[in-house]
Amino acid sequence: MNRKLVLYLVIIATASLFMKLYTVDFSIPVHFDNLSYTLDAIQYSHGDFYMPQKKNPGWPIFVAPFFSLLNSNNFNDYSDMIRTLSISIATFTILPMYLLSRKFFNEKFALMAVILFAFEPHLNFVAGEGLSESFFILSFISSILFILNKNIKYAYLSFAIAGVFWWIRLEGFYLFIVLAIVYFINFRKYPHAKRDFLICIVIFAVVVSPMFIQRYIQFGDPLYVWYNNTLFAENYGTLVTDPSDASAFDYLQKKNVFSFVDRFVVHGISNLIVGLAKTMYPYLFIVIPFGILFSLRPVDQEIKYVKSNWVVILITLAVLIIPFSTIPEKRFLYPLLPFLIIFATIPIQRITHYGLSTFSFSEKKKNCFLLIIIAITIILASMFTFGIGKYGYGKPNSVLEQEKMQFAKYMVDNFDGRILSGTISTEYVKYTQITLTPDSFKQFKSPRDRNPYPDTYKPGTLTQKSAYGNTIEELIRDSEKVGLRYVAVTPEGSYFFSYFKDLYENNEKYPYLKKIFDSSEHEYKKFKVKAFEIDYKKFHELNGS
Repeated sequence: MNRKLVLYLVIIATASLFMKLYTVDFSIPVHFDNLSYTLDAIQYSHGDFYMPQKKNPGWPIFVAPFFSLLNSNNFNDYSDMIRTLSISIATFTILPMYLLSRKFFNEKFALMAVILFAFEPHLNFVAGEGLSESFFILSFISSILFILNKNIKYAYLSFAIAGVFWWIRLEGFYLFIVLAIVYFINFRKYPHAKRDFLICIVIFAVVVSPMFIQRYIQFGDPLYVWYNNTLFAENYGTLVTDPSDASAFDYLQKKNVFSFVDRFVVHGISNLIVGLAKTMYPYLFIVIPFGILFSLRPVDQEIKYVKSNWVVILITLAVLIIPFSTIPEKRFLYPLLPFLIIFATIPIQRITHYGLSTFSFSEKKKNCFLLIIIAITIILASMFTFGIGKYGYGKPNSVLEQEKMQFAKYMVDNFDGRILSGTISTEYVKYTQITLTPDSFKQFKSPRDRNPYPDTYKPGTLTQKSAYGNTIEELIRDSEKVGLRYVAVTPEGSYFFSYFKDLYENNEKYPYLKKIFDSSEHEYKKFKVKAFEIDYKKFHELNGS
């Protein structure tokens, strides 16, 4: 690389780093899925290499050596470390993204693709969360970068990285399928292509085999994953509350093939389309349709590379159809963004280089056009990142989050029983429980049997427990089965429990729910929450059961 190019990449990376840091408040500890990753990494750093039931351990294993360097009784130090690592990896990924883009564009337009990637607000936000996305995306880009190399020996490295990719996330197996197809697109005419492909398979198998050995040791089944027999649930709420009889076979027995296709294929595709639209906002959706159109008849790109990019996108989407029918989490789509950006850059390159049908650009106009595109990208990305307008992220509200933690501590100190999990009101409960003493988080042990949601309630403690219902009456009945005692709600309601909004506003309509906490009575400034204790006797009296 020449010095000028290095300078451009450094400037882009620095500006991108500012965007990432804007949405992070290091005073707020990790408390969602990132809390689980952090606790796993702490356990691994102490030599406890258990295998999670619901996810693969690649990201915590990567983080664990860095945690070993810490000797702190302050959990926030570990929280800050995992976020810093995620942000650092995401910033470094700008380099392999540039190298991948060079497979499709010259230096100028490869930098344009890097800018679209570096300022992508969803990727910048998730980098600051300390989740596995940054490591996952780096592995994805690197693996595809090496398989597109004209030297077939780099395919070995590509398949090795694909093994690491699978270590990071459960769905990561699809990269092997992608690489197998791309391999024969690029190398089918090479001598010994089949022999080298067998070597690639062996390398991939060697990398992933310890994961299956560990699963066999723990669960007696090398292929055991909690989702194997739970993914085909009616909805995510029942998936986490009553996952029994939720395999594809069980669903077909209860319903029929047409219902199965509608629920897990049509519904999954519909959710994917919505998820893609949200993921490509605020600027990729403008150019992606033209990029897809132009990719069908590439001019300046090698046709086999364009085909490879299509394989990456289509295989990934195909694998995600069924999971998205139940868990429409747009985070699953973030690894596709680098490859969508490749297509998004094609119309920018085509218009700049060749102009429009009625006129062509001079060199000066070309540069002006590119500067305008860059300016629009930065403005839209900044508005979304800074939370300007109706949508976007914005800076974390530290007062709100501190009050959520205050409420969680109040619950842990004063409530005895099981409280409904999966709501905004309980998101800091686990964090509060593992930090009751300076080093209690170091003693934390995750569930070791096949069920990731065991009932850990002991008298005198507060335990989170899942329950589900399409109506509040159904929820109460399901709650009684699992011994639930408390429910806490916010005025926004809940993704799974839309009727919680009405409960918050009109709790007098539900006499079997006794209000035991109201944030308005405790001088909370930002966080609005009410907690209720369930009176099952009164519920049955009023509902005739």
